[in-house]
Amino acid sequence: MSGFRVALRIAWREARRAKGRAALVAGMIMLPVAALSFTAVSYDTFTLIPAERAERTMGTTQAAVSWPYSSPVVQEPDRLFALASGEAPAGQTEPSEEQLRSLLPNGTRLTPNHTSGLTLDTLAGSSTFQARLLDYAAPQAAGILRSLSGRAPASDDEVALSPQAVSRTGSGVGGTVRTGDGRTLRVVGIVEDPDDIKASTVVLRPGALPVDRSGLSWLAEMPDALTWAQIKELNKLGVAAVSRHVLENPPPMEDRYRQIGGSGSDIEAGVLALVAGLAILEIVLLAGPALAVGARRRRHDLALVAASGGTPAHVRRIVLADGVVLGALAAVAGVVLGVLVAVAGHGVVERFTETRSGAFRLFPAALGVLALLAVVTGVLAALVPAWVSSRQDVVTALAGRRGITRSRRRWLVAGLVLVALGVVTAFVGAWQVELTIILAGLALGELGLVLMTPSLVGLVARLGKGLPVPVRIALRDASRNRSAAAPAISAVMAVVVGSLAVGVVLASDVGREANQSAGNVGDVALYHTAETNKMGQAIPASVVDTLRQTLPVAEAHEIKLLSCEGGPCFAHARRPAARECPYGLDLLGREPTEDEQRAARADSRCDGIGQQRRYFVALSSPFGVVVVIKPEAAGAVTGLSAADAAVVGEALRAGKLVVDSPELVENGNALLGVGMVSDSTPPRTVTAAAVAMPQRPKAPIALMTEETAKSLGFGATTFTVYATTTREPTVDEQDRLQAALGGEYEVRVDRAVQSDIQRSLTVLAIAAAVITLGAAALATGLAAADGRADLTTLAAVGASPTLRRLLSLSQSGVIAGLGSLLGTAAGLATSVAVLTALNQRFADQWPPPTPYPITVPWVNVAVALVLVPVVAMLGSALLTRSRLPIERRG
Repeated sequence: MSGFRVALRIAWREARRAKGRAALVAGMIMLPVAALSFTAVSYDTFTLIPAERAERTMGTTQAAVSWPYSSPVVQEPDRLFALASGEAPAGQTEPSEEQLRSLLPNGTRLTPNHTSGLTLDTLAGSSTFQARLLDYAAPQAAGILRSLSGRAPASDDEVALSPQAVSRTGSGVGGTVRTGDGRTLRVVGIVEDPDDIKASTVVLRPGALPVDRSGLSWLAEMPDALTWAQIKELNKLGVAAVSRHVLENPPPMEDRYRQIGGSGSDIEAGVLALVAGLAILEIVLLAGPALAVGARRRRHDLALVAASGGTPAHVRRIVLADGVVLGALAAVAGVVLGVLVAVAGHGVVERFTETRSGAFRLFPAALGVLALLAVVTGVLAALVPAWVSSRQDVVTALAGRRGITRSRRRWLVAGLVLVALGVVTAFVGAWQVELTIILAGLALGELGLVLMTPSLVGLVARLGKGLPVPVRIALRDASRNRSAAAPAISAVMAVVVGSLAVGVVLASDVGREANQSAGNVGDVALYHTAETNKMGQAIPASVVDTLRQTLPVAEAHEIKLLSCEGGPCFAHARRPAARECPYGLDLLGREPTEDEQRAARADSRCDGIGQQRRYFVALSSPFGVVVVIKPEAAGAVTGLSAADAAVVGEALRAGKLVVDSPELVENGNALLGVGMVSDSTPPRTVTAAAVAMPQRPKAPIALMTEETAKSLGFGATTFTVYATTTREPTVDEQDRLQAALGGEYEVRVDRAVQSDIQRSLTVLAIAAAVITLGAAALATGLAAADGRADLTTLAAVGASPTLRRLLSLSQSGVIAGLGSLLGTAAGLATSVAVLTALNQRFADQWPPPTPYPITVPWVNVAVALVLVPVVAMLGSALLTRSRLPIERRG
């Protein structure tokens, strides 16, 4: 212990003597620690505790209750959102407040908290806003909405607006807004939804608007707590509830609904572990070369220690003490800086997340771990320099000469073994849906790549014999100084691995959302509003002309659905009996059991059946749809190419039913399952002459003309006017169209709902670029400092001054280029393992949820592979002095 105390004193003296180098190393450790400290404090602050979540959900009451369905429902314990599950009991009546009160404990008092829609004139035209019917000034509702100015509405002709609604309507407190039906409402308050501060919300007093069943909810004051067991009993009657007691005492996983799935905490913990692990590796790899610089500059002093009788252990202890001292300095500075940035940037984070945080919390346990992590990381970063310094040749170091560094074959073999083991482990974890196993595989694979990097550097150097002189020198220096170049290359690789792995997962989430839609982002649909009672009536050509004049429309077509016996009916294409899935709702007439779901997953006849798809912006169906169109609308409706759409159009003109798959056609015919919307009996089957589309569209769909529908005994009723666009319409354009059409029609636009993910991808690309540039700059600076004697020799033999810039450019390119190339390959492999695990989570569920596609964010890949190496090279060339040093060597 006394020997280590001496080493710490030497390290502290060295840090004070070489303040610049010490600040560089401490800064490299400090910045990631500060970033993680900021993240920890922000995470704890924005993760609502049960009392805060209860306040936003139910105010001061004991529960929030909704009644969305007549049939039984399933729900998560902490969300009011519910899904229907099963058939409605016979004689079920429409819900009412009195009926709900009879289902709840005696003495329960209910406060309305309904939602509806309200069309208002905006600065650009008109739009439908979300309306909350809630007296937010009442004690029971305290905390659900936050009053920013003014007061709560007290009469039916008064409203309060959210800040976003104020900006869109141009009316603040004291002003007025005009509704779609011509009423004028006075604005008396400005309110904010803490869970969505960017929402365009209108608040009215309860009873000011009609509310359909889906918008009914109440705040429930109860004499006793509402337990999870009581909530599950309410679920059987179609009632959903979130209880303060359940939020504070969440039920175990085995007592929750399997259909909903888990809370995702395992995935969140796994992602946090992955990020933390990558951060530790990144710090080690970034700080390691800087500590190597210090050890290399002190090799004469360390050689004197060895020459004076010091053992290799003494030398290692001195270098490791550098890591302890600098890690401790970085720990204090990083934690303090992270907390200060979290305080100063609190409002920025709220605007980015579009939510208000809970009470400010420091998360002291996480900060303590991060401080310890900084010290441990400093020691880990010093391990390689300490090992190298303890093994250096004393005579060579005292003479000021450099030894030649070669990679031992055993490190290459060990690296290859770890990479192979990591790949196998990651895919085993993905198959078993165990994120901890996946993370272990990723860690093994990345460690293997780090061990292989020195050998890869040597291999690249040997392949560069025919390259220009600056590039050959850069490769030679990287090969000769592998203890410094390899960690820098590995640091670039690690950050590219992390950014691309997370980026691919985020991009795949966007792709999954897009795959659930049969159309494309920017598509527009016009519908009759329910209030007009004109559902099913034709939409005039003048309305379509207005649509074309207002929005960037490519094509616009009327879409009709089948009608049966004068009323609406639903229809979908069915497979022939021999190919039909025996576990579908058509045959079972009910939801499949767990055993039947497992059997369906193993039955090839059930592949691709039952996934929810979204059609024409507003229509969802797990079966697919049958639409009645004109032949020229085939391309717009299916998204097929012009050539394939022409083939489909000819088939429609010939009176054929056109289905999306050859599996639906047998002997030139296809089956349609047709049932009345208001009837729960199984659908009847109709046979029609049919052909399959040349290519499958994005979602199951069948097409026919109105003449074909009549020949099969059906009528046709207008559903929507559907338009494809050349770009996504703006909100102002949508408002102008809504204003031009009045309150008779509702305008729906298929918008990209993952803008926050796109922002995250941008942040990832920027962060990866900055860290990569930093690692390349560090390695280039180290190579320049270590190769000063070579530059002096070049100057002495008459080399051009431009060679200095070209050499610096080449050194930076070697580091950034090799690291980015390795990181891209490893990052893509990592993301495949993670996405496979996410898809495997529902391996036994049928119909399966929409899987995550492997979606590569090519912008991030281009930044990593091309932009960052080029910028690093140009930056090194521009910031390097071209004058070659001339000094006396001796």
